[in-house]
Amino acid sequence: MGQQIIRQPDGRLAVFDSVSESFVFVDGTPDEIVEWRAEEAADRARKDTRAELKRVATRDEPYHQFTLTWEEAAERHRRNSA
Repeated sequence: MGQQIIRQPDGRLAVFDSVSESFVFVDGTPDEIVEWRAEEAADRARKDTRAELKRVATRDEPYHQFTLTWEEAAERHRRNSA
């Protein structure tokens, strides 16, 4: 994430993205920048979770190297909950 928060000449804040070589947020306050970044992170988390759910729903084989089956996860849970 090549983004940098920069103080504008008027004291407000901007976010410059080095990938697009452009400002992606301007005229912000510290609180607005925090909320903007939080919403960006939430959007990414939603997108990633939907993609993971789609893989789980449409595949029988593991989608990660260490993906557990229900039985494997349940056994580990039993061992660690005792």
